[in-house]
Amino acid sequence: MKNFLKIFNINQYSFSTKVFLSFLIFIFIFMLIKTSLSIPKLEKRALENEVEYITKSLLLLQEQIKIIGKSLKMQKELEIKLSKEKIENEIKTLALINKSSKEDIAKFLEKSKLAKQCSYELSSNNFNIKKANKEDYFSFNNKNILNQWQKYEVLADNKKDYKAKPYYFYNYKIKDILLSIACSSRELNPGHMPFEMSLKKHIHTDLIIDSNLFTTKTAFVWINPALDKNDESPLYEKDEAERKNKYNVSMLSNTRDIPIGNLSVKEVFEVSKKKKPIVHKIEKKEVLTWIINLSNNPKRPFFIIHTIDKKEIENKNRAKVLFLLPESLIAIGISFILLLLLFRRILKNINTLTKTALLVNEGKKNIRSNVRGEDDIGILGKSFDSMLDLLEKSIETLDKKVQEKTKEISKSLEEKEILLKEIHHRVKNNLALTISFIELQEDEIEDEKVRKVLIDIQERIYTMELLHRKLYESTSLNKIPFKDYITDLINTISRTYDTKNKALVDIDMRNLELDIQAAMSCGLILNELITNAFKYAFKDNKNPKISIKFSKNKNELSIVVKDNGKGFPKSYEEVSKNSLGLKLVNTIVTHQLFGKLFYTYENGAKFIIEGRLKDKE
Repeated sequence: MKNFLKIFNINQYSFSTKVFLSFLIFIFIFMLIKTSLSIPKLEKRALENEVEYITKSLLLLQEQIKIIGKSLKMQKELEIKLSKEKIENEIKTLALINKSSKEDIAKFLEKSKLAKQCSYELSSNNFNIKKANKEDYFSFNNKNILNQWQKYEVLADNKKDYKAKPYYFYNYKIKDILLSIACSSRELNPGHMPFEMSLKKHIHTDLIIDSNLFTTKTAFVWINPALDKNDESPLYEKDEAERKNKYNVSMLSNTRDIPIGNLSVKEVFEVSKKKKPIVHKIEKKEVLTWIINLSNNPKRPFFIIHTIDKKEIENKNRAKVLFLLPESLIAIGISFILLLLLFRRILKNINTLTKTALLVNEGKKNIRSNVRGEDDIGILGKSFDSMLDLLEKSIETLDKKVQEKTKEISKSLEEKEILLKEIHHRVKNNLALTISFIELQEDEIEDEKVRKVLIDIQERIYTMELLHRKLYESTSLNKIPFKDYITDLINTISRTYDTKNKALVDIDMRNLELDIQAAMSCGLILNELITNAFKYAFKDNKNPKISIKFSKNKNELSIVVKDNGKGFPKSYEEVSKNSLGLKLVNTIVTHQLFGKLFYTYENGAKFIIEGRLKDKE
């Protein structure tokens, strides 16, 4: 495990290796930053370009459809015209061969192409012969119009194309027999379907359908012109019967359903005017949808509806963008390798200087780099070796001076430490002497109130005397073992007020050290609160208990003192105004610990002190 961790120790590598590793890190960071900054912009631009390309392709397809539509219209008009002329010529041929009986005319029509192509009717005053190829529309024929074609728009029931069927009628009288011809536009234009299919082969739907995008859906749709364009109900219908009343999907489509989700009829017509995609949701997926009107004829609206999953097209563009990033990495790598080859000698000399500096740092003062040359690195090597010569001599001189000064300082520190310990010892003795004087004075005073005051003063002085005693006993003059100090203080108070040793004292405190100022402040506070508990809280209490919790986190202090006594007879504010001890506690908390004191009653008095030690300068 240690050998594995050594791999990550940079100091063990040469300067050249560090340069190489630094470059690799640079490339990684560069590519990371470049990726984070460039990819969103490139993806957005790629998406915009993709959308623009599809839009232009759809508009191009729209133009193709328009041209095809014009071609179909021209072909239709021309072929219908030629078919009419053929029919007229056949009828005139029939009149010329003088076949005037109904039987002759019927036989002629049965043999001619005319009967197979269109429907006919022979009528006179005493007979009527009719032959309808599919449907009988002779009721729309005006028999009074002779020798010219009539056109009627016949709207058939249950038609999917929502368009009226044009029917053409021609009446010609052969003596007393009226010959009527009825032809639909399809019958007059038999070459229309093959011509239309040949044109549809040239519709380039591959311009908009990307084989790499599996969610692409393209539908060519005829919409019923009878629909209200302001209708806000969904255009899409699940029910097939209802669907036929609204729209019909062309065989050119790659889907049998129109991919518009919940778009209404109104929205479909509005989107088709914008000539740009909209973003909406189909089955909880965000999609881009183009709706292009391919027809200029309002009586026969024909739309192309093209839909792509937005996430899929974004992933496709992201893959393209990410494919370009390694090119930058390769270019930077090749440039760096060439740079290393060019500066190989310089890097080698720098590496030598670096190793020499590391060895000197380890204490090998007699080592030299021996780097020479007329360039900057060579001059640096010579100067470096000269500095090492001078440094070696200076270190020897400095070592001697440091040894002499260290002896002087050590001697001075020992004298000062002895002096400070002596001062603390004398302060302790003086405070102990003061306590003894107060004890002697107590025996001569009869007034109980004065005796109590002297006892309080004696306890406060003892708190300070104990602190100086601990400081004198400590190995460091600024570190007092505070838990030992508090334990001794509580034991002394207990011997004074708890002669029967009834009280249970629980101390929750880590072994920590405080300086004299903090220890003095905290000791006086605890002295006052614990003394008050022994003096006033435990009257008529068979199981007296005091719990003390002291914690320190950096410069923050927390002190909690709780007893199971009866608490204050009056409010804490009123008692603290008349109590010298509580005034002293409040003053120390506010001005020395820079904190606050909180009092609550929880089956006994509870004091919470939160303070802060002064930062050491």
